[in-house]
Amino acid sequence: MQVIGWLLDASVDCTRDTFTLWIKTGTETAGYTYRGFFPSLYVHLTSNERDINDVARGIEEHPSVLMTRVVDKYVSVYDDARRSVIQVFTTPCAFYRLARDLETIPHAVIFHSDINPVQQMFIENDVFPFGRVKIEVDESGAITRLQSIDDREAIEYDTPDLREIALRVFIRTKRLFPQFEDPIQRIEVLSKEGTIPLEGPDEAEILRELQRIIDQIDPDVIVTHGGDEFLFQYLYLRSRVHGIDLVFSRDGTPLRVTEKGHSSFWQYNHVVFRAGNQIMFNGRIHIDRAASIYYSPSGMEGVIEGCRLALVSPQRTARMSIGSVNAAVQYYTAFKMGILIPPIKKNPEFLKTVNELAIIDRGGLIFQPNPDIYESVAECDFSSMYPTLMVNHNISPETICLRRTCEFDRQYCREIPELSFKICDRKRGIVSKALEIIIKKRAGFKEMIQRGQDTKKYELMQNTLKGILVSCFGYLGFKNARFGRVEAHTAVTAFAREVLLRTREIAEEMGLEIIHGIVDSVWLKMSKGVDYEQAREFCERVTEETGIDMSLKGFYRWMVIPSSKLHSRIAPLNRYYGVYLNGEIKTRGIETRRRDVCLYVGDCQQEMIKVLAQASTKEEFIRLIPRAQEMCEEYIQRLYRGDVDLRDLILHARLTRDPEEYRATSRAAIAAQQLKRVGKHLRAGKSVHYVIVDSKARIPEQRVQALELITSDTRYDSDAYATLCRRAFENLIPHQYLPSKLHWQDREVRASIPTR
Repeated sequence: MQVIGWLLDASVDCTRDTFTLWIKTGTETAGYTYRGFFPSLYVHLTSNERDINDVARGIEEHPSVLMTRVVDKYVSVYDDARRSVIQVFTTPCAFYRLARDLETIPHAVIFHSDINPVQQMFIENDVFPFGRVKIEVDESGAITRLQSIDDREAIEYDTPDLREIALRVFIRTKRLFPQFEDPIQRIEVLSKEGTIPLEGPDEAEILRELQRIIDQIDPDVIVTHGGDEFLFQYLYLRSRVHGIDLVFSRDGTPLRVTEKGHSSFWQYNHVVFRAGNQIMFNGRIHIDRAASIYYSPSGMEGVIEGCRLALVSPQRTARMSIGSVNAAVQYYTAFKMGILIPPIKKNPEFLKTVNELAIIDRGGLIFQPNPDIYESVAECDFSSMYPTLMVNHNISPETICLRRTCEFDRQYCREIPELSFKICDRKRGIVSKALEIIIKKRAGFKEMIQRGQDTKKYELMQNTLKGILVSCFGYLGFKNARFGRVEAHTAVTAFAREVLLRTREIAEEMGLEIIHGIVDSVWLKMSKGVDYEQAREFCERVTEETGIDMSLKGFYRWMVIPSSKLHSRIAPLNRYYGVYLNGEIKTRGIETRRRDVCLYVGDCQQEMIKVLAQASTKEEFIRLIPRAQEMCEEYIQRLYRGDVDLRDLILHARLTRDPEEYRATSRAAIAAQQLKRVGKHLRAGKSVHYVIVDSKARIPEQRVQALELITSDTRYDSDAYATLCRRAFENLIPHQYLPSKLHWQDREVRASIPTR
């Protein structure tokens, strides 16, 4: 029998030691047994003293080994010739156990040990979740033939109609923070059709009714908030109290959760918390919004596109960082190029002198702006600048050549600006090859958006790819990246600096002034007012001469680059705001954009910007500064009248360490320690929310109050929030346009106004 449908996921069935492929046809999803693939590991002998065939025969004696064979593969990405290695086939359930046993072989390196069996099966068959497949099924329901009828590189593609529900659990408790022993008060099942409430005095009946609803709706996707960390462990423990087995997997596997250790780690300059439990179902997709980097901003469209690129199970894709997805794309490319994936990175940075480091490690080029108010400004951006450089210049770890002499008489050598080493073009690099599809697809999605075709869908998908491309440069220099290398990382920045310098030369040739430039964006002051044709010509020239697409993002009526808090004559690089010709306001780096600023201060600054946005020229802007200050004063007076809702004054902070590890009495540390004392479990990477109640209290504990501890008696510190509002005003105006002595209403007069 032939079946054509959508491949939703695959799971390992350890009762039969095989794969189950979950395929959706119409409105039904069924699991099909698949025995046509066996995962494998590769053993490379580092000593020539042992015969490879003898070792292979010895490995075959292991009870979990199905067979071995000697094959030729590239053991290292730097190899020019393939080498003989032992491919060891095993069953899906024995894969990790066998990998640990093989690691005990003397003088041997094991490859592919952390590429899980499902991912291997996807890559080997070129199938991927949410892609269409054609299968042949025998009488027992087992797949005899599997074929993809979808194109991983397609720009326009259909997606399955997924039935999605969300679960919310409310707990009956007298404590501030619920515990596992507290009973269920109510469960809500949310779907497109509405909300189904499950409640009553009998907790066991609520759980049974939840099971009936799950069976009745038969969802493809279950969305939770905190399902990994708490919710499903709580449901499991409550069900065990009543002797009930909850079943969320389509294969009938009962829910089982055992406590695992959490982890916190640095990622892209902030600390991330990851729950130890990752609750994944067979045949159904569990998305935890608290743990998913893809679902929260991009919905299922982000997860779908991530799966198609990485060929990884959707539940794992949803929990992967963008760097991990980047790595998975590289793994797929390595598989297809015959390159083995090493267990650890084995290409340390080459030794360099201090002078060489000073030249090499310079980062991207920045044109330091001056704080001021600028009129008739054009904003131009490079499209995926760093990834495009990596593709165009074939930048990859194995293409970096540090040799002083070249055996090919430098016919394949590409010079790198300012650096002594070169790039070899004799073969295509794995990193540059892996990035090609991502750049191509993102350009295709942006074209679809410009056409107005499924705009929302393709916007979410291109944002997913944007995140991956943003990470690819940093991942190239990441110390644990399997296919990373510091020299390749520095080569990218060297080419980027050259591109930005050439961009400035083109601007000067055309009589344009670059008032600000940062890595891949420039802001131009037009010499004769707004001139669309001149800006378009500039972008076309830059695109042609650099090989990287540059586009005009828009014209500012005026743009403000404010002064630094520390040095008034210096501008911060990441803070600016302005008004486009159509009246739209754009802000970056100021209070309205910061996550750690409360709503009230953000609203205060937004209202000040709206006042300034009435200006059409620089002169009008300057005349409106006093009115913006008056608007700020109105917000401050409301604070002292006590006319502000506490909810608008909540500040947010992400913990950089566990609460007990703090030594300084920062506001975030105080709030975290308050919560810890009342039973809330906090770890580095988690967020705390608090209100300033007395910023000058001698006892640190009395300076802030955590959100969860706020009562009807809580009073905010008017002076502290007034200071934040004043700072929001001063952060909008370059120093030269502020009065020499800012006049604010007398504090003592305002302090006499009663507060609630």
